[in-house]
Order: sequence, then structure tokens, then C-alpha cells
Amino acid sequence: MTMLVWHDGRVVEPSTPIIGATDHGVLLGDGVFETLAVREGRPRLLDRHLHRLRAGMDRIDIVNGPDDDTVRHAIDELVAASGLTDARIRITVTAGPGSSPRTRTGSPTMFITIARLDPAPASVSLHLVPWPRHERSALAGIKSINWAENAHALRAAVAAGFDNALFCDTQGRLSECATANIFLVLDGAIVTPSLESGCLAGTVRAVLLDAGVATEADLHPADVPRADGVFLTTSTTGITPVHAIDDRTIHTDADALDCARAALDVAG
Repeated sequence: MTMLVWHDGRVVEPSTPIIGATDHGVLLGDGVFETLAVREGRPRLLDRHLHRLRAGMDRIDIVNGPDDDTVRHAIDELVAASGLTDARIRITVTAGPGSSPRTRTGSPTMFITIARLDPAPASVSLHLVPWPRHERSALAGIKSINWAENAHALRAAVAAGFDNALFCDTQGRLSECATANIFLVLDGAIVTPSLESGCLAGTVRAVLLDAGVATEADLHPADVPRADGVFLTTSTTGITPVHAIDDRTIHTDADALDCARAALDVAG
């Protein structure tokens, strides 16, 4: 089993037709998504992901979207059908079909996929890309399916020999990576860019902030040389140390990593 899909009350193979040619998700990248981990058969941080999914739909005016109970039931069906205890879930909601960018039918499309969860890397390297994260974009801070910009930056980073792309915003502040939030350890404190930088309000990021383990601040590339470490957070890999940013080697303080991981373990 490489992947299964839930759509319209059924678990189907990934080759099953789901989206029509007039769906705004295909034509415009008009929609939102959430990616989360299933560990030991249980979806992790699901309440936080559902809250962010609703917030994203509200932000781009998707009405009549799926309710939380429908999503929960679909995930339970997928986990049972897949037989996986550790898995990667993606929830995708598009604005649905429409005759033009100005016109929606009010019938969103939702599908959810499940696949095996890959092991988290021991550490990663980052490449600071030349394209800025636009902190004043209409899509800033939400998990939009309009993801081509991230994909392009990620491919460029990989082509340059790195694992992930690192963005600054238009003011030169550190923002986020293509697939993760970034944290610096500065003077014994764990700090992450504020949402003013256009970064995603990541679920693991929120756990660390709510637990008082980390704080927000304006950060810049010039802060990296004085940092006692750098790490990334995502819902599927958890907390991952960074061993290099471009030509600079990074050594991350073990106590900071242990503190962050302990807070995530408590949150479940």
C-alpha cells in the first residue's frame, strides 16, 4: 500500500477520479490543506490542525466546508483501511468548481490521503533562497494549496545540495522554510520569527509557544552566527536540528532540543 484516498464517504485508490476540470483547486490553486502525523495509530495534534483548517477556509472564503466530525471519521476510516500505525495524513479542501475566478458554486471539494510516514532525518541543511516571502500577501500565514512558489524554492535548494529552502520576508527578516518553521537558540532562549514575517502558524510552533518554551521576535540572517543552534519544526517530523545554513556549520545545543521535544511529547 503506497497511498489510500478518502473522498465523498469512500476509501478509494489514488487513481480514482476526484477533481473535475473546472475545480478551482486545479485551475487557481484555490484551497487549503493540512498535513499531520499518525503515530501508534493516533492522529497527533488533530484539534490544532482542524482549527487551522477552518481558519484557512474562512480566510479565503470557502463556505460549506467539511465539519470536524466528518474529517475525524474519514481519518479513522483511512487509518483502519491502511493498517498503518505510523502514517502521513493530508487533508485537502478546494473551493470546488466554478465558471470563472469570480464565481464559485459553494460546493467545496475535499479529499484526504494516507501514506506511510517516512523516518525523520537526523538533521538538515538549509539554503537561503533569493526569493522573499511576501508578508503582506493575501495568502501569507495560511496553508494554501497554491504551493508552486515553495516547490520551486525547494527544488532550487535541493539542486544546490541542501535539504530545504529558507526564506526571508520583503524586509529582510527571517521567515520560514519551504516546509517548516525555524527556531534559533539565542542567549539561552529559543526564538522563532513572528507571524509578521509571513510565516505559517505551524502546529508544533504553536505548541512550543503555548508551553512557554519559545518566544517570537524579529530575526535576521545576521542572528545566525551568534546562535547556539537552529532547529526546524513540522507536524510530521517533529523537531529537527539544522547542521548547516549555506556555508555555515551549525551546532545546536542539546538542552534546547530536549526542552522542545519534551514540550511536544506532553502535547501529544
